[in-house]
Amino acid sequence: MAEVAAGLLAAEQAISASIYTGAAAYAVARPTMPLKATFSRFGSASDDGISRSSLTRSHHTLTVVGNKAYIFGGQMSQGELAINCIHYIALPKASTAVAEFQVLPAISSKKGGLVPKPRTKHSACALNNRVAIYGGCDEAGNVLDEGPIIWLFDVERLTWSTLKSSNHPERTPPPRSEARLLAHDGNLILVGGINSSGEALADVWHYNCSTEIWNQLPHTPAVVTSAAISGDTLYAISNSDTLGSEVHYLEIQPCTEPASTWRTISFPMNPLRPGPRPRSHGGLIPITTGYGRNYLLYFFGDRKGEAEKRDLLQWSDLWTFQLPSSDLEAKATTPVKEAIKPAKIKDQIRSKLGADTGASSWTEVEVQPPGDLKAHEGKVHPGPRSSFGYDITADGRSVVLWGGCNATGGSEGDGWIIEFS
Repeated sequence: MAEVAAGLLAAEQAISASIYTGAAAYAVARPTMPLKATFSRFGSASDDGISRSSLTRSHHTLTVVGNKAYIFGGQMSQGELAINCIHYIALPKASTAVAEFQVLPAISSKKGGLVPKPRTKHSACALNNRVAIYGGCDEAGNVLDEGPIIWLFDVERLTWSTLKSSNHPERTPPPRSEARLLAHDGNLILVGGINSSGEALADVWHYNCSTEIWNQLPHTPAVVTSAAISGDTLYAISNSDTLGSEVHYLEIQPCTEPASTWRTISFPMNPLRPGPRPRSHGGLIPITTGYGRNYLLYFFGDRKGEAEKRDLLQWSDLWTFQLPSSDLEAKATTPVKEAIKPAKIKDQIRSKLGADTGASSWTEVEVQPPGDLKAHEGKVHPGPRSSFGYDITADGRSVVLWGGCNATGGSEGDGWIIEFS
């Protein structure tokens, strides 16, 4: 079998090399998995235990718009809520650069208008040039009952405004915390969360920003711990027990008849088919390595199930779930090496030769040491943590994260950029 597999791969590379030259041929011949990750620490904040504007916090959100990361909400190390200002961080262009920090007070776009209250366990995403915020809890841990309001922070005017449901107000999602708010095609999708009674939700909502109407999409097949969108597909992860997990996916087709349905891929955990162990309050986000190759990155988070005393509270590993490669979408301004999408063609070649394309499979990411260990000072990895703020960079190839809960349950105040290759 090993000789047959080696022959298939050799044939694939020979065919690939005969079709493409230069960077495209190199991309087709490269192994798909595992991805390699390099961590760069770009900032840290001290915690004096007094200031509620400190960036040492957890259960907050981090949203990337352009080359800046916007941090909002969360709770401090002593449990108090952070004030309702926004911190922005101008992301460094190189790992050796110093990030620029600034605190922006909460100012309404209208005179006498409202601004969001301090909150924790809310959800956020980038919506064009704005940061969208939804839901969350107050300092007592109660779900905020402010109606289906979406708070918008304009990163150019540095002011707050709101989106409300002016049409069909009776058809709106109930208040919640710990949901996932995701942007799709200029609109918003809200997934799951915890209601005011402490019950886990499996509902999914679509908000049309033009018509200001909420519409309900099919419920997730199970209560999910994470959700993300790649292309026109909504992905969610659930854990049936401590030995397995499920990846659910739904084609996003709001207001269509018949409605699209969820599909599920189950992954039992065993030595022959490794995968991420069940977790919550971790990260799930789509990433790309270029050439049409797409993944879901599933990383860190709280351990689920009853951990032994010697175990840490959080995971420190990173996993990728390989998604279908992108279709050919050549435009007049598209570089040739991107337009030909060698990942798509590579997968087609592998399929015809009977080789595994790696689609819909989990692989653990290999963490690489910094390029120059002698010049690097301090930590080289965030360590186990959960409840951090995170988002993808504009090019889709790196992840930015800030803060969170560490292995002892305390809050962190540092920022990291994870680059993938």
